[in-house]
Amino acid sequence: MFVLLARLALCLSLMIASLGIAAELLSPTQLSELKYDQTLLPGNYNPAIPHPDAILGFPVGSRAATPSQIVEVIQAITAASDRTLLVEYARSHEKRPLYYVVISSPGNLARIEQVKADVKRLADPRNLGEAEANVIIENLPALAWMSYSIHGDESSGADAALAAIYHLAASIDDDIEALLDKEIVIIDPSQNPDGRARFVKFQEETRGIAPNIDDQSMLHSQYWPGGRYNHYFFDLNRDYILGVQPETRGRVKAFNEWRPQLVIDAHEMGSQTTYHFTPSREPINLNVSQSLRDWNVTFAKDQAAVFDSHGWPYFNGEAFDDFYPGYTAFSQYRGALNILYEQAGLSEDGVRRRSGEIITYREAVHHQLISTLVNLKTLAKHSQALYRDYLDDRRMLVSDNSPYANRTFVVLPTDNQARLDNFVTMMQLQGFEIYEAEKAIPVKNALTQMGHTLARATIPKGALILPNRQPEARLLATMLEFDAEVLDEVLIKERQSLLRGEGSTMYDIGAWNATMLKGLEAWTVPVHLDNDVRPFQTRPAAKGAVKVEHVIGYVVNGNDDRAPGFAARAMEIGLNVRVITKAAELDSKPYPRGSIAVIRNDNRSTDLFEPVDQIASELGIVAQGFTSGMGPGDFPDTGGRYFVALERPRIALVSRGRANPLGVGAIWHSLDENLGIRHSLVDLERLLKYDLRRYNVIIFPDMRAMELSEKELSKLSDWIKNGGTLVAVKSAAAAFSAADKMFTKTRLMGDTFEDQSAYDLALQREWLSSKNELSGDIWSNSAPVDVDYPWTSESKSPGKTTLEKLDKWQKIFQPSGVMLAGKVDQYHWLTFGTGETLPLLVGRVPILMTDGSSEAVVRYGVLKKMESTRWEQSKREGGRKIGWATLPDQYELDLRMSGFLWPEAAQRIANAAYLTRESKGNGQIILFADDPNFRGAAAGTNRLLLNAIVFGPGLGASHPIIP
Repeated sequence: MFVLLARLALCLSLMIASLGIAAELLSPTQLSELKYDQTLLPGNYNPAIPHPDAILGFPVGSRAATPSQIVEVIQAITAASDRTLLVEYARSHEKRPLYYVVISSPGNLARIEQVKADVKRLADPRNLGEAEANVIIENLPALAWMSYSIHGDESSGADAALAAIYHLAASIDDDIEALLDKEIVIIDPSQNPDGRARFVKFQEETRGIAPNIDDQSMLHSQYWPGGRYNHYFFDLNRDYILGVQPETRGRVKAFNEWRPQLVIDAHEMGSQTTYHFTPSREPINLNVSQSLRDWNVTFAKDQAAVFDSHGWPYFNGEAFDDFYPGYTAFSQYRGALNILYEQAGLSEDGVRRRSGEIITYREAVHHQLISTLVNLKTLAKHSQALYRDYLDDRRMLVSDNSPYANRTFVVLPTDNQARLDNFVTMMQLQGFEIYEAEKAIPVKNALTQMGHTLARATIPKGALILPNRQPEARLLATMLEFDAEVLDEVLIKERQSLLRGEGSTMYDIGAWNATMLKGLEAWTVPVHLDNDVRPFQTRPAAKGAVKVEHVIGYVVNGNDDRAPGFAARAMEIGLNVRVITKAAELDSKPYPRGSIAVIRNDNRSTDLFEPVDQIASELGIVAQGFTSGMGPGDFPDTGGRYFVALERPRIALVSRGRANPLGVGAIWHSLDENLGIRHSLVDLERLLKYDLRRYNVIIFPDMRAMELSEKELSKLSDWIKNGGTLVAVKSAAAAFSAADKMFTKTRLMGDTFEDQSAYDLALQREWLSSKNELSGDIWSNSAPVDVDYPWTSESKSPGKTTLEKLDKWQKIFQPSGVMLAGKVDQYHWLTFGTGETLPLLVGRVPILMTDGSSEAVVRYGVLKKMESTRWEQSKREGGRKIGWATLPDQYELDLRMSGFLWPEAAQRIANAAYLTRESKGNGQIILFADDPNFRGAAAGTNRLLLNAIVFGPGLGASHPIIP
């Protein structure tokens, strides 16, 4: 054995040396430490319950189990134990089952349905008396939901879960039996099986004969896209309030069913760190109750004591803020205590710390397991007190003394039924109480999304009504309030950190308002609305083709977000399709611009009803038959220039290489979810080898870095000139806009200071083109001496040196996820289905600039007429510039909608372009400054992306007519 260990030490030493890493030879003692002999599962066990080791073929926690092995273990244990119940709660995109295991005493398992019913009574105590509540609390077992490895490559949690399931199901020790008499434990062992499968396969591929403890080796890293993400490269730990992915939807429904008291979430972090557990640092979302913050400290003390007894290092309160509500911690807004674990990430071979200490994977698993067990014991001690705090909080939330009592969220009616349905589904998933206005309701002091107060307003009939006085008031407020408040002391620390060059203290985005994400107009009114409303009921919507006699075609409403999908699917099966680029009227029915027409004369060999009906039915949209192609008055006719023939999109989405998996996944998911047509994922590294003629749309998602060679740029340029539509997002848009590439006419702000006035003039020209009034006396017979040119009121330019200084300073304060108002060009085909103002979720984005040679389709900021007194004051102060841009007389710019925005950042981004489009030969380049389909939930801006993909080849590019 000694000789074998010595040989292994030599192999390991040579392997590390070959990587250029200075390291001493591992001694036999050090190699034996890699085994980590401390027992994970001490105690006495029922021999009838199969041990995980016997099923896995290796000691549990010594390496990462595959998703199929995890399922095999939990199925075997639950089949043999009367303490367990196995529940499948969802299927992943790759059809892997997601299970949770319920573990408790047989007596508790027998009364599960009663337990759920009793907890539901506590959750909505509007008809619950005090005496009955006391009886319920005294008889309820504790409820714990323990979840692991939502990031597939953070593997130690899932392996600890297997050990925990066996320990709780098979132990015959008195302390475990006593624990399960008091507690129902629900263990979700592997929340992201698709990502874990990818990760474990990589581990298998890079495993060597000798242990590898070098955290720079491939064993400790991964190839693109890594195992963190699910099938569509979504970060599932950001999806809980959004509910986009099936794994999330299944879990949220299960949370709503069980309403656990404790929710733990086991993660991993950098390999050179130690172990983190809650409490988190500030900012902590102010909708989290103080009682839960206090309980976090109680649980942390017990966990720290156990870690201290083992001599294990840990920390809390230093990292991982608790502000964005989309993590598993969303459960705390429902009244559960949430505890985050962050274990140093280790591969199965372990890692050498910088101190020289070797930490093994089995140790990592042990940390997660011990944390699990100590939290369960603390819960058993304090369960009744937690239930009483929970009940007290819920009673307060439904009372007129609640801080949420006199507030109602109102979503105004829209004919974009797809977007409204999307929002309602999001609200229903979380179990919110939703109503609708039975008639018009007058209200006072309604607050708009732009922060304006309407002294008197009328809620239209049919508007959605969500009173904030309801059991789930905390989560509802968190998702729908226009601003998530941040304490001044937190903002001070944030600004200090930015100025010190340490970066933002915010762990995620600072704005996530659901109505803004969905592109829906909403108000907040300062009253509890319960009159003239009725419970919202989902009513079956009309769908499919509506046949009429002597039909000459079918039309789909372009305001509905399903319209691009209808057009794409129709073209995919060979139908000729047109888009109506101007508001139309067909058979006395109005249709907005962007509506889709399938006309019999364009499809002479096809009976249109059946294919149109099938596509419309699949999408849940109406395709209305019409009998006359003549539009009355100025409305367009079917044979005129406003009924434009589309070209079938043939799509390539650039992937792999340095593409950001999140950016790729968001667009990929949108292509499948919204269009459902063929497309190709193509490898960025093989661009020169591809025959690009197969595609007429190529999408470059956000990149971690993108450097294209001259040959690659030349190839893309030729493809565009021959009729291609290139769509680039965020950092890819920045790369194409770089001045030294000379690829586009759109420029980054830093490259425009030489000729800043040209960009200012282009902006003013856009503003003037939208004015509905005449200037000057056009009927005068005399030549005018004075003409009001844009530059007449132009303030003095700061000059290149000053602009460069400003830009360098302002970059320090770039936003970390803020909602800004977008001014939308209502005459452009890219904006079909959007209103004049569109909420834009903006992070650290490139600042795109246009001087008129490219089109600024959406800009940051919306003009608002100033009050006369403020205009006079502004003139006296002489401040008519916002950064590089001159404001029109008597106007100011509304910009921020939600989230905190430093004044420096506001000035830098105001009036810059979010979406640009320019011609290049017969093709076009479309640039998005930020991800339009952020986390698969930003329906408003995603519509712009769908328009670009589906309509771009027909509207923005020219293709040869084939005889």
